[in-house]
Amino acid sequence: MGAYCPCPLITPEQLADVKEQVIQRAVDGLKAEGIKYVGVLYAGMMVTKSGPMTLEFNCRFGDPETQVLMMLLETDLYTIMKACVGGTLKQVQVKWETENCAVGVVIASKGYPETSTKGCVISGLSQVQNRPNTVVFHSGVARGANDSLVTAGGRVLLVAAKRGSLRTAASVATSAAAAIDFPGAQYRKDIAHKAFSKLNGLSYLEAGVDIDAAAQLVRTIEPVATATHRRGVLGRLGCYSGLFQLSAMDSRFKDPVLVQGTDGVGTKLKIAEITQKYDTLGQDLVAMCVNDILCAGAEPFAFLDYMACGRLQLNTATEIIKGIAHACALSGCALLGGETAEMPSMYDVGKYDLAGFAVGVVDNMKQLPRMKEIRGGDVVLAFPSTGVHSNGYSLVQKIMAETGHSFHEKAPFSTTNKTFGEEFLEPTGIYVKALMPAVKKGLVKGLAHITGGGLLENIPRILPPGVKVKLDALKFKIKPIFGWLQAKGMVSDFEMLRTFNCGVGMIAIVDPVCLNEFLSTVDDVVDVVGSVHVIGKEGGHQVVVDNFKQAMAPLVTPYCAGVNAPQKSLSYKDSGVDIEAGDSLVSMIKPLARSTSRSGVLGGLGGFGGCFQLKAIEQEYKDPVLVLAADGVGTKLKIAQLINKHSTIGIDLVAMCVNDILCNGAAPLTFLDYFACGSLDVNVAKDVVSGVAEGCKQSSAALIGGETAEMPGMYEAGVYDIAGFALGVVERTHILPRINDITVGDIVIGLPSNGVHSNGFSLIHSLMKKNNLTLNDKAPFSEEGLTLGEELIKPTRIYVGSVVGALQRGYVKAVAHITGGGLLENIPRVIPESVRVRLNAHWWNVHPVFAWIADAGTVKDEEMLRTFNCGIGMVLIVSPEHQAEVMNISRSFGAMVIGSVQARPAGGARVIVDNFASALDFTRRMPLLTNKKVAVLVSGNGSNLQALIDSTRDRSQCMCAEVALVISNKKDVYALKRAEDANIPSLVFNHKDYASREEFDRAVSKALEAHRIDLVCLAGYMRILSAEFVAKWKGRLINIHPSLLPRHPGLHAQRQCLEAGDTLSGCTVHFVDEGMDTGPIITQERVPVHPEDTVETLTARIHTAEHRAYPRALRLVATSRARLNSQGQIIMS
Repeated sequence: MGAYCPCPLITPEQLADVKEQVIQRAVDGLKAEGIKYVGVLYAGMMVTKSGPMTLEFNCRFGDPETQVLMMLLETDLYTIMKACVGGTLKQVQVKWETENCAVGVVIASKGYPETSTKGCVISGLSQVQNRPNTVVFHSGVARGANDSLVTAGGRVLLVAAKRGSLRTAASVATSAAAAIDFPGAQYRKDIAHKAFSKLNGLSYLEAGVDIDAAAQLVRTIEPVATATHRRGVLGRLGCYSGLFQLSAMDSRFKDPVLVQGTDGVGTKLKIAEITQKYDTLGQDLVAMCVNDILCAGAEPFAFLDYMACGRLQLNTATEIIKGIAHACALSGCALLGGETAEMPSMYDVGKYDLAGFAVGVVDNMKQLPRMKEIRGGDVVLAFPSTGVHSNGYSLVQKIMAETGHSFHEKAPFSTTNKTFGEEFLEPTGIYVKALMPAVKKGLVKGLAHITGGGLLENIPRILPPGVKVKLDALKFKIKPIFGWLQAKGMVSDFEMLRTFNCGVGMIAIVDPVCLNEFLSTVDDVVDVVGSVHVIGKEGGHQVVVDNFKQAMAPLVTPYCAGVNAPQKSLSYKDSGVDIEAGDSLVSMIKPLARSTSRSGVLGGLGGFGGCFQLKAIEQEYKDPVLVLAADGVGTKLKIAQLINKHSTIGIDLVAMCVNDILCNGAAPLTFLDYFACGSLDVNVAKDVVSGVAEGCKQSSAALIGGETAEMPGMYEAGVYDIAGFALGVVERTHILPRINDITVGDIVIGLPSNGVHSNGFSLIHSLMKKNNLTLNDKAPFSEEGLTLGEELIKPTRIYVGSVVGALQRGYVKAVAHITGGGLLENIPRVIPESVRVRLNAHWWNVHPVFAWIADAGTVKDEEMLRTFNCGIGMVLIVSPEHQAEVMNISRSFGAMVIGSVQARPAGGARVIVDNFASALDFTRRMPLLTNKKVAVLVSGNGSNLQALIDSTRDRSQCMCAEVALVISNKKDVYALKRAEDANIPSLVFNHKDYASREEFDRAVSKALEAHRIDLVCLAGYMRILSAEFVAKWKGRLINIHPSLLPRHPGLHAQRQCLEAGDTLSGCTVHFVDEGMDTGPIITQERVPVHPEDTVETLTARIHTAEHRAYPRALRLVATSRARLNSQGQIIMS
């Protein structure tokens, strides 16, 4: 009764598949059979839950589905037809309108489709035909009296309209149909309405996250980042992590120590936002990190950035990253990668936060500070700052607000006629190139980067007990900007020295014997500003600044006159930054960090950088490559903040980073975190860090440092953002992905997710708003009766423990962490262009949360697969011969085969997911399915019984079955103890108590019926079943056999396998029939046979495969996905 195009119900991937597998094959078939056909040929398709299915082929050009296409055909139809007849169609470029939609509504006669009414006069045609982009196709129409048009068939007319949207086209076509009339006329008013739900469904883009914009940013900045690369850099941007080959570093390092630092730029960002000037922020970010690790004596060699925003503005982001790249070049480190997080529900458009992560290296014997060598008489030198640098900006903005100044005004203290904004945005100085030569020569005892805490709190970080530093402020090069700040804010001397750098960007402590050599080595301005003294009995502070008031007087005086001054002296705390709270947090989290320590970690929290000694792992690696990753947890943070549950979000943070470095084959070593907030709630921050520590324990990574940034005005009360930086190591020969090794026939293994993990939450926030839901509402999909908040906050799974073993053995060709971009965009990152991955969604459990998302947000299948993990958190690609080993190693996380690698047709999809709609539908129906009661028949140890018990009790596996009874033909077997421990009823039947096999089986069958058993599993049941028993339980009786049937049926299958010289064995789960292991096969799992195998070793290997295969088969049977038809043949759905 109508048609429309294009149709959003079929995905581009499905459409390409139809083109290849249906249309092209039909044409190829005609050609192969020598059939010459000139005309129209089109397929009638139905999109089912299992994908597109072919109903029929048609050659009629007058059907509604062909008529509506004519509305969008640009090329002249006659030209096309003539070319078909002449055999020159390939010379005609058939063009279609791609910006419009067309809808056709059939007007039928009374009685259609059973019969039709003829001869009825049609009216209203002229009115409709004059409407723009509206066409009336005549079908069952004839000429009547007075040359009128009358009905002459069932389908009389089709009214077609073309418009820019499907909804508008449908409205216009339906309206036009209403204007045409004849007795008995009928037409449907819902043509194309089924497509509207898909068109109106939520998408990640509509939720405010533009994946394509992020990809465009990577393409734009890749040349900029590549320009910073130095010897040792491997790979490129756009991979999961950055890679650096350690052997490319200075070969003189005898005992290399990695030094890592993380930092941000604080509320200096607000000035950039106000002035729309972002070009210097990148230097600030890099400087804050590399200057810190320089204080450990380390030479920076790698950098990663984290950028969070409300909406990714390409020009702004590019400007920032160009600044980062420029600063990386200044400091000699390579920009290896980063993370851009678009978080519309946490940041307003135009709002940003930045964090950076730098890694450097130093020989252990040359680490700074050399505290034991710092003594009275040492010389203290100062490297001038370029301005305020990147600390104290909350106080800066408080002073600006109190005095009524604008950042666009000319700054009275500027010597170059700059505005306040331009002066305050002067980038932070980078001291690496100036100091590195002197550091390498051993001329420096200690370095202190003057950041948050100023001179008074940063210098003590490098001093041993019992000494102090006396500085003469008259020797500082203090810029006028500090005089203006002190005057206008009436800031005390103490507060100035504890908040700002006051003209000193870096402090160096040098032995007086080395002073001249140091000065000649340093290629920068540097001044002797003080000396080290022994603290006497009188005690006192470790930093004493003399003559500060005198030094500031000429800078302050010009701005003391005037009315624009606050009513009282301002402090950093007045502006919203509580240094004491930050110090308190560090004290609270030090034990948490210590709990994650591992061999190689040097020092603890509180230093300028976190240190890791590479000697701790040198025995494990011949040519180690460092792998670095940065990430955040996106707007999942909003869930934690709204439900006030912060203890697991840190696990998410670690997972997002360490799972990424697994994709390059690396094992995690260390982790640093960045915590940004408006006002520091110490308890909340501690909870977050406790989660980080737990994630580090799960991934064997040491938490060696971090940064807490209190930024009033940047975040609302109770809101915070976090970023993480992980460093791992991999042997160069084991770097993944091995793209060139991936070939057709490779196996795709999936590791199940724990739910949504940490991607797609912006879309979830949108659908909750759309449906007026709150996080306190009960989750309709929760089997545990949890709220939406409790379900959605479940932490991201960490896959280190289940994957590293296989990676280190070289069994895995590629790993894909299924994060933003879902299955459709993450798997292509690790496979060659020549292949595609084909997955079957029936082969894994699609968590109920995803069915809820799809339904509540009317989200298209393709959008689901492009946004969420849909039940698979990590994908491994392995060769068939390594499948069994990898499955054994990763069994603890429920590894399962979910697809394979295929040849990819030119221009075809990189990833195809079959049966996703059907899998979602099964998940929807799960709550309505009753658990099948299963009896397990045993005779021995019962390891397969245990596997069935464990899997049926694991709700995440959605088995739809419960082990309700255990029956043994032997007493005192361990299987009965397993049943007792699991509180499962058990029965023992002694065959000697029965006159015949049939009588024994009848007794067993009677017990099964008494316990209302639905399915029977044979698990090492050492009895031959009677034909009567098999017939009675046919289709409900399954068995497992230790070979790949039909090979080696019967007893001693493992011995048969070894005697036959097989290189492959395994197990088979099958329905039981009257023959010996001849029933229809449900599933199989392969294991390799090694040359040195004995019956015992092969049996043990097959057992591990059985423990995976049997639960999988039971789930298929319990959910009716595997069943027997009336002829005894297996049907898989």
